Amino acid sequence: MSNLMLNLNVLKERFSHVAHKFASFETSLEEDTFTYIERVERDHEWLQAVRESVESTGCIFIYGFAQGLAIADLLEMYPDRLLYVYEPDVHQFYKTIVNYDLRDLLNHRNLYYIGIGEDQLNAVFYMAAVHMQQTLAFVALRYYLEQEMDVLRGIKSKFEEFQVTYDSNLKTHQFFKEDWVRNGLYQMADMLSSTPIESLRNVFPNSTAVVVASGPSLKADIEWIKRLYPHALILSAGSSIQALVKHGIQPHIAVTLDGGPINGKVFSDPRTLETPLLYASTSYYEITDRKTDHKIHAVMSNDEVSQYFMEIDKAQTALSPTPTVTGTAIQAAVWMGARRIIMMGQDLSFPGGQFYADGVEHIDDEKIASLVEKAPHKVPNVQGSYNQASDSFIFMKVSLENLFEALPGIEFINSTRYGAVLEGTTWMPVEEVYELIRDREFDANQVAGIFNSEIDRVDQDSIHRVKEKIINTMEDLTGMKAELSVLRKKINTIRELSRIKPAKCQRTIAEIETAWSDIVFREWFATIYEIVLPLEIAHFDQHQPLIAMEQNLIRKADLIHNHLGSLVNQIESKIPMLKTVFEESVRRIDAINM
Repeated sequence: MSNLMLNLNVLKERFSHVAHKFASFETSLEEDTFTYIERVERDHEWLQAVRESVESTGCIFIYGFAQGLAIADLLEMYPDRLLYVYEPDVHQFYKTIVNYDLRDLLNHRNLYYIGIGEDQLNAVFYMAAVHMQQTLAFVALRYYLEQEMDVLRGIKSKFEEFQVTYDSNLKTHQFFKEDWVRNGLYQMADMLSSTPIESLRNVFPNSTAVVVASGPSLKADIEWIKRLYPHALILSAGSSIQALVKHGIQPHIAVTLDGGPINGKVFSDPRTLETPLLYASTSYYEITDRKTDHKIHAVMSNDEVSQYFMEIDKAQTALSPTPTVTGTAIQAAVWMGARRIIMMGQDLSFPGGQFYADGVEHIDDEKIASLVEKAPHKVPNVQGSYNQASDSFIFMKVSLENLFEALPGIEFINSTRYGAVLEGTTWMPVEEVYELIRDREFDANQVAGIFNSEIDRVDQDSIHRVKEKIINTMEDLTGMKAELSVLRKKINTIRELSRIKPAKCQRTIAEIETAWSDIVFREWFATIYEIVLPLEIAHFDQHQPLIAMEQNLIRKADLIHNHLGSLVNQIESKIPMLKTVFEESVRRIDAINM
């Protein structure tokens, strides 16, 4: 068997994403394709530099694979570390697996992940972020250190940005955890009987949309929205609906994203529910409970719970999450056909020390004053001076600027009179915007027409499938509870066994590993529990490779007892809550036809 086939067999087993890349790879490579050849003798000078860089860091990111010689040296030098290897050159790696038998290297348990080519870089980042203990060491093969230092700096900067996003997502999951599961499952019945955003592709072709946020600049220009109303699709983003209805304005569509109960206060005034509502599947369920008709739902691309039970392919979802509901409204407007987006009230800063527009009243003044006072940043504003801004505003600003870049062909106009400068937009005061679009017409009846066939959207087959899946999951949850009880008893014995009956301890650990696999490889387990226990599972994921590598039986038993034992208790503690949520979801689904 050729080296290529031998290596691919290992890659299929351990790193299938890499093997898949070479399944249809062009085998006749050009002879003049550059190949970096490592020197055979050990590079002591480079290894010493690595020691000084890595020190005690447990996870090591390595830029470059070459022929695997330096990787092998690092695995020998660091038997207790995890290596995450990224080779940017696909041809380089292909030549290596064609010319050398790398089975022992590729099978090494400490070679934890490999990514080949730019499209797999983020996957390497993700695996490193999941398992790293606070810090990640960056190492590059000698050739890249000498020839591509700027590239290496860029890669490290990309990881730092990825890490910020990963941590932010983890904190968001932790903040909402049970709310997200509850919101999705409680709104399942409504999503089975309301209008999906996916069905509204290009319903308002080549239109102009005004996305209204709740920043303090809105106060100066809110009356202009009445004049823009006949000429553009007006969408309120989040809490701006409060300010609009206070001034007698009903947007064409109100958009809600946030999943916490505080969002319920935004829609506490009955007037806020008079307009058609576009809600995210993870948004606060009591809002949709209170609104009886004219609802559009969006299963978000990160809502794996709704996707699982409704059997929706993530690739088919129309909207992706952003840190601000403005991003949701913009995506929705573009999906529905808008080719020009005008933003109002999107200050993303504290102009004049203010947070919200008049009429936005769901957060108390004392908390707002504290946020403004502690704002650590200053950002340029559209008037040529500077505004204070918080970390969260900076994060939102960057995310929106990334969104603008990801939507080519869309014209973005920033009409927030005193707000932050937004890259990717054109600043234009609302007076000029009005002159720009005054000759265009937008018929509000088009929005009403979306809901004319709401009664036809109820699909009895879908209702039956979703209900059946929830009931099956609920029953399996009960079975899992019994398995957890048995598993916990085994975990509680291994510390003592490791010290007095090592052979029995080894057998018990093998039984624990099998029982744990039976639990976590349930089809629904990760979908549910990575939402309700995000930090707890992330903590275990960080330690799991170290548990697997530990050779000392006593230390291994202690690690399993401490980390897996704790997680098992946490998993079991969530079962009553999940059962209640499942039961309520089924009750709501049963009520669809009543």
